[in-house]
Amino acid sequence: MANNYTRYKFYVIGVGGTGSLLARDLPKLLLGTSHKMILVDGDTVESKNIERQGYQSQDVGDNKALALSRKINSLYPIECEFDDKYCTYESLFALIQDDKGYVPVIIGCVDNDATRMILEKVFKKLDDVIYIDSANSEYEGNIYITTKKNGIQQCNLRSQCYKFDLDKHPLDVSCQEQAAKGNVQFLVTNAKMAVSILEHCNALIMYQLKEGVQLVNRFETVFYD
Repeated sequence: MANNYTRYKFYVIGVGGTGSLLARDLPKLLLGTSHKMILVDGDTVESKNIERQGYQSQDVGDNKALALSRKINSLYPIECEFDDKYCTYESLFALIQDDKGYVPVIIGCVDNDATRMILEKVFKKLDDVIYIDSANSEYEGNIYITTKKNGIQQCNLRSQCYKFDLDKHPLDVSCQEQAAKGNVQFLVTNAKMAVSILEHCNALIMYQLKEGVQLVNRFETVFYD
């Protein structure tokens, strides 16, 4: 998928349970490279997020993408960009078009299929792109790794394997509904998912990326290509 001159820009979409933990360590892979990263999320940090996400009490009330990028930029000599709005097709496609010198790596860490539909739509629009899509419940999860080079797709997208739920995009969910969702996912599962995604990012940088589906179960990991 890559050559020695390939520069990647990692778009972490959703920095909640999995995305925030991934975002803490992803900068370490980018040290000394020409790769870049950006965090995209319209959510605000709440006190309940501290239990299983990568935030501290001083972040409460701040936008999640802003809070994390601020920490990363203060800790590492890289530039971590942020977009403090919920991802839409238009906004993500515009961000990618603004950085045409980089191959986009879209990392989906979202909890709704409405946003996954947006990410897949952007993937289909681009000729060269890597899409790493994660999803998990309390105890288990899976990661779809799909790539496209010169318009040729390798491996299936999630929607090509099963039908998406007709759930709501975050922009269509009221504040009351968001608050009612509660804290249902376990920190351990989110951490396992984040480490698994990080491993795929490292493989990409090392020119060893493997397309397919990774199942992340309790006490085991299985990979299918």
